[in-house]
Amino acid sequence: MLSKAEERFIREQLRAFDCTEREVDIYLALVQRGGSSVQEIADVLSQNRITVHSASAQMLRKGLLVETRRGKRRLLTATEPDELFRLVKIKQQELELMQLNLGYAVGLLRREQKANSSRPGVQFHEGVEGFKRMLEMSLAAKGEFLGLIDVELFSRLLSAEYLLSFFRRRAEKGISSRLVWPSRGAFAKESLPQAKEYRISVRFLPADQEWRSGFISWNNCISLKSFTAGKVTCTIIENEDIAFFYRNYIFETVWKNAIPPTRMR
Repeated sequence: MLSKAEERFIREQLRAFDCTEREVDIYLALVQRGGSSVQEIADVLSQNRITVHSASAQMLRKGLLVETRRGKRRLLTATEPDELFRLVKIKQQELELMQLNLGYAVGLLRREQKANSSRPGVQFHEGVEGFKRMLEMSLAAKGEFLGLIDVELFSRLLSAEYLLSFFRRRAEKGISSRLVWPSRGAFAKESLPQAKEYRISVRFLPADQEWRSGFISWNNCISLKSFTAGKVTCTIIENEDIAFFYRNYIFETVWKNAIPPTRMR
């Protein structure tokens, strides 16, 4: 007779064969009773015959039970305890085959992922809320945030309060920003005194230049924004090569030729 501690230990081992509690009950009952019918096991466990029959069918497939016949009676018997070692060996072989096949599958997936990484992912947003969605996405930046945008125009569209709140939240995440603006207007004058707090560095393009579009970049993303005929549109392209070219060549060229605030008249 098994002690309670021994039975608990055996139950834990049987669960490794994906056995439910009911299946463990059936297995232990058959170990103790020997060959029994489904009805007899159902009576011993005080369970429904159909339920026991269904669980027994699963256990037969797992190799934990053996079906025998005594005359016209169909009996179930628990496999010999040593047979569990054979079942473990089968599982080990299945895992080894799975590992071998998985290695090949992972190689194929990596190749496909690398091939697809060269295809730009594109998102399109419209309206002020779409522009805000893009800015909120950029808070996932792992490195520097780069912006080339008419901040005076877009601060009027989004509201200065929203942009300043965005600057604060971005700084709280430890994200530094370099921004190129076309002129030193009202929003620039309001935000520049807190440049250190906002973790922003700003430069300006000549005041006689005007634009109604802009670029923002973070991680492997570049976002193109425009304001035409009273309509705001925002297109986000996610592509490592395009983002690298923009960040390291286009933006840097503009940045080097832009005017620092200290040289603005």
